[in-house]
Amino acid sequence: MPQISESEILHACRVLFGSDLHLNHDFLNYLQPSGVRTAYRQKAKTTHPDRFASSSIQIKSHQEKLFQNLNQAHEVVQSYLKQRSTVPGKAPHRTRSEEHSQPYPHGSKHGSKRFYQGLMPARPLQFAQFLYYRGLIPYAAVISAITWQRQQRPSMGEIARRWRWLSEHDISRILKPRAGFTRFGEQAERLGLLKPLQVRTLLLHQRSQQKQIGQYFVDQKYITEKTLERLLNDLSAHNRRHRHGFSGQFYTRS
Repeated sequence: MPQISESEILHACRVLFGSDLHLNHDFLNYLQPSGVRTAYRQKAKTTHPDRFASSSIQIKSHQEKLFQNLNQAHEVVQSYLKQRSTVPGKAPHRTRSEEHSQPYPHGSKHGSKRFYQGLMPARPLQFAQFLYYRGLIPYAAVISAITWQRQQRPSMGEIARRWRWLSEHDISRILKPRAGFTRFGEQAERLGLLKPLQVRTLLLHQRSQQKQIGQYFVDQKYITEKTLERLLNDLSAHNRRHRHGFSGQFYTRS
């Protein structure tokens, strides 16, 4: 079996998990079949052409292409996981510190998973990333939490169409393959279909429709409710220290 390059794997993971997830060697190091299956099933539900049977020809054609790309990405990642587990020397190298395990609170079932040990990155982080780099959760939990959160929120295109800000044709134009995996709102602005204020409004409404990701880690007994509040304060302080020079929205408290 030909070896799959890291760039091919990362590209496939972006299709499966989304372009806003921070993908790097750590991600591939901790990628597990269960997380891949969950991400694939969730993405398949939202992209399957059957869901768009009554849509325009352009929308249906676009969804068929997305679904084909999803299946190809899934095959690439599955091949990589098989290669990693069966070909000697092809699995990503793990240091002793990465092999270290520590127990979760309350005797959680997650105690056998691997934890990160090392320096905290000097850049703003999302909450799930912050927990990972604090050594509180394995990387697989980052993927599971983001997938869980995305299941609850409607797409920006769906909201904009419901509010009559975009037509199906507009959405089809925005969703065409985007260079550098540009986000939906950025592409809509670039095409002149949405104004910056509209994009911000859509993002705020979208986020209001989903549970906070911290609740996932509480429900799964990675952390307690009491610990959650303290960690949010720590994350806010970290992001305030390192936000200069970085674009994007990161959690901070005034």
